[in-house]
Amino acid sequence: MLILACADRKILTRWKSALDSDDNIVDVKHFSALKQRLRGTNRATVVLHTSLPGVHDLVDIIKLVKDFPETGLLALADIPDEHEGVNLIRGGVHGYANTLLKPEVLREALKVVELGEVWISKRLLHWMVNHCHEIDRVESDVGSYLALDTLTPSERHVALHLSRGDNNKQIAHKLNITERTVKAHLTSIYSKTGVKDRLHLALLVHNNAVA
Repeated sequence: MLILACADRKILTRWKSALDSDDNIVDVKHFSALKQRLRGTNRATVVLHTSLPGVHDLVDIIKLVKDFPETGLLALADIPDEHEGVNLIRGGVHGYANTLLKPEVLREALKVVELGEVWISKRLLHWMVNHCHEIDRVESDVGSYLALDTLTPSERHVALHLSRGDNNKQIAHKLNITERTVKAHLTSIYSKTGVKDRLHLALLVHNNAVA
């Protein structure tokens, strides 16, 4: 089930137009209604407008993720803030970006979130990579660091492009390979390095200057 949590009619219409009409989509217009809906389902993916009535602060959103751990949550803000994004991702939210994402980007983000992985905008990823000193540095353990040396040349190219914020389609285009091949490389990279998602891989690559 896909839940669109938004009280703004124009934004809601924009989101719906970007999604497959055959999807099991429901919408709620208040935070309390969202929680009630989640209590009645085993697993759901939520696109949450951070200005949703009933949301008082970031703690409310983070607590929602803790209360419903099987829920994949993509938080979208009218005016994205890097520190807000970092705090939400730290708190367990699966994605953070601008409310007015391009349709194709919204669809891609949802695919990642539905897999239980972390998706963030290229802008936030770049900020995090360039401001590691301002947030808790993601220290790669010795195993992960050494594992970078075991990557094949193709895997290293994929990892490098990912660290620059490219999505799978962009990586495939730049490396002249299929998206399926990109996904296969990423699966192998995750297995070798022990990182769990794109964000941690990007920071690992940056911290260890993969070239």
